[in-house]
Amino acid sequence: MIVKDFAEIKNYLDILKDYDACFFCAGVSSVGENEESFTKKTYDFVVPFAETLSAVKPDITFIYVSGSGTDSSEKGKVMWARLKGRTENALLKLPFKNQYNFRPAIMKGTKGQKNVKTIYKILGPLVSPFISAKTLKLAEVGKAMINVVSKGYSKNNFGS
Repeated sequence: MIVKDFAEIKNYLDILKDYDACFFCAGVSSVGENEESFTKKTYDFVVPFAETLSAVKPDITFIYVSGSGTDSSEKGKVMWARLKGRTENALLKLPFKNQYNFRPAIMKGTKGQKNVKTIYKILGPLVSPFISAKTLKLAEVGKAMINVVSKGYSKNNFGS
């Protein structure tokens, strides 16, 4: 199921009861964002959705795609990293069966992919040969997400 408007999640409650996992992959880049705006687009966007989902289906596995460098202490100097850490921490407190945070660094685009900022289209191919261990294809991340739902994992965070 693809939800087009997360504010209307309550319209899907009966359908959500049939799912075993939620891959929350929506988000925005922090480039050009101030803290208030980025908070609305991350924490205020993700956490209410997850709270509703956990109330309806607590035995679901919730996977949140965060970002490399996320600050779980919520005390660092980098605004986006603190907010992503705050979001992850709030999700970990919800009564899901399992909750995992995926923290990819550089994502290689996929043919036909939409909504990729121009800077990432340019920098991704230029930087990836030098830090190949932190460069992933979308398909690789997707397979890892499916695998963790199927088999579980001892840690909640994937990536740095």
